[in-house]
Amino acid sequence: MAKEYIYSKISEHDIDVMMLHLFSIDYSLLQLFTEKVGVKQKGAHLISVELSKADPKLGESDITVILKGSSRKTALLIEDKIDAIAMPEQPERYIKRGNKAVKNGEYDEFYSFIICPQKYYDNNDAAKKYPYFVSYEEIKEHMLSLENPLFDSFIQQLEQAIEKAKRPPQVILNEKANAFFRSYKDYQEQEYPVLNLRTKRESNGYWAHYSTNLGNAYIHHKIQEGKVDLTFSKAATRMNDMETMASWLRTHNMPYVRAEVASKAGVLHIDVPVLNMTIPFEENDQSDIEECFKAIISLTEVANVLAISSEMAGL
Repeated sequence: MAKEYIYSKISEHDIDVMMLHLFSIDYSLLQLFTEKVGVKQKGAHLISVELSKADPKLGESDITVILKGSSRKTALLIEDKIDAIAMPEQPERYIKRGNKAVKNGEYDEFYSFIICPQKYYDNNDAAKKYPYFVSYEEIKEHMLSLENPLFDSFIQQLEQAIEKAKRPPQVILNEKANAFFRSYKDYQEQEYPVLNLRTKRESNGYWAHYSTNLGNAYIHHKIQEGKVDLTFSKAATRMNDMETMASWLRTHNMPYVRAEVASKAGVLHIDVPVLNMTIPFEENDQSDIEECFKAIISLTEVANVLAISSEMAGL
C-alpha cells in the first residue's frame, strides 16, 4: 500500500528545500534544466546549490545552482512560485543579479528560470517574462519516470503544491506595506542574519514569521500591533508550565515577557513599539526598530536553548 505524505500549508520554501535535495542526488534533473537552454553539460559537476541568495539592492534568487564544466562555470538562477503575487520587476532583477555576479567572477554565464505549476504560468504575465520555464508537472513526471520509491514524498509534495495553485490567491498585495517589508527584510538580513525570517518578499509582511530550532515553535513579529510572540502549538493546555517559564525568564534579563493563550497555542509574548508601515521603513525611529529585533532575538534564543535541552534529554 502506498504511503501518504501530507504537507500542511505547503509553501514555496518547502519546494525550494525539496529542489536542493533533488539537485544534489539526481543529475538527470539538472539535465531537464540545461536542455531547456540547449546547453550540453557533459562532464559537468555540481558545485553548489544555495537557497535565498540575496543582494542588498537587487533582491534574492530563490535557488542558485552552479555547475562546473571543463572550463566554465554555469549558474541556474531559479525563481519558485506556487501562488504568490509577482514582485515589481522581479524577472528583470534576476537578470541584473546574474550580470553582476558574472562581472564579479562568480560564474561565467547564467540562465534565469521560473519553476511553478503550469496553471500559475498560464495565468501570470510576469511569469512569462522569465527567459526559461520548468513546470512542477514536468519535474513530477521526471521523478515518476525514474520509478524510485525514495521520490514518493517529493512527488506528493509537488502534487499538493499544484492543487494549491488551482485555488485563487488569498492575499492582495499592498504596495506600501510590501515596500516596507522588503526594507524590513533587507535590514534583518544585514543586521541580524542569524534570524530565520521565512516570510517571502512578495508579501505584505504584516506578521513577519520566523522559524526556530525547536520543532513547531515559531515567532511572529506583529508589526502593526507592536507584539513579538514565541508560539508553542497546542500548548494552551499547559499554561501552568508556560507561566513557570515566563516567570523564570522575567528573573533572567527578560522582565517584560508574559505567557498568554492564543487559541490552542501557548505564547511567550513581549510588547514592542508599533512600526508605521504606511511610511518607508527607514523613516521609523531607529531605536524602535532595534527594540523590535532585540525582542525577536531574545525569544529565538529561548526557543533554541529549549531545543538543545530537549536533544540533551534524549541522550
